[in-house]
Amino acid sequence: MNATISVGKDKHSVSADGSIGSAFETIGGLPDTYIFLVNGTPVSMDTPIADGMDIKAVKVASGG
Repeated sequence: MNATISVGKDKHSVSADGSIGSAFETIGGLPDTYIFLVNGTPVSMDTPIADGMDIKAVKVASGG
């Protein structure tokens, strides 16, 4: 069972167990610095991953 996380033009296949945040960490990302979208809808990083889920990660920018 797999899901896909898209970061920019890169697509990463991840296991469909656990949460989006934990899967994102396995590909070397810091989940606190991204917003995650599933079917165009924002979801939290603790959302469970389902088989076949297509997740888009969008970098959050902040300035000071």
